[in-house]
Amino acid sequence: MKRLVIIIVVIVAVALAYAVSGHFSTSKTATPAKTENGAFRPDPSNATFIFEDGSVTLSSGQNEKPITPDGVLVEETVLLDKFAYGDINADDKEDTVLLLARYGGGSGTFVYLAAFVSGPVTYRGSEAIFIGDRIIPQSISISGNVVTVVYLDRRAGEALADESTVLVSRQFMYRAGKFEER
Repeated sequence: MKRLVIIIVVIVAVALAYAVSGHFSTSKTATPAKTENGAFRPDPSNATFIFEDGSVTLSSGQNEKPITPDGVLVEETVLLDKFAYGDINADDKEDTVLLLARYGGGSGTFVYLAAFVSGPVTYRGSEAIFIGDRIIPQSISISGNVVTVVYLDRRAGEALADESTVLVSRQFMYRAGKFEER
């Protein structure tokens, strides 16, 4: 009996050591906090962003909120996989510029530009600026204090159901907590 108790204690100890070492981790992969060379990358996947109709807080890169009282229709906000890193608020700390998509309750997919910027103590999400409906983001980049968003859109007068084939490049500057088109 004493031998059985010792074996059980050893098994439990090994299982605990294995769990503590991270092998049973259930966390989702998010935007990397560090690159392969060890550089810090601010992770916006749990940030709060300000939209024209209020704030949205992401959890692991997404948020769902009911549109109807019964919760049948929901509006979803998701962090897209396009990021750029650089110092957009001139405080010598790296910031993240990103694209967010919002959809639900209709046929549109609305794409917004936002930032996860450094503050005096911690990082915070910015106001989001509308980029387009049913566009196809191609890239996002930072050069100095200018953010460039490249995407495919439709020609003026084309139906929203038409395929986005026109390459568009827009530039923005970050000032006083929000983006302004240049």
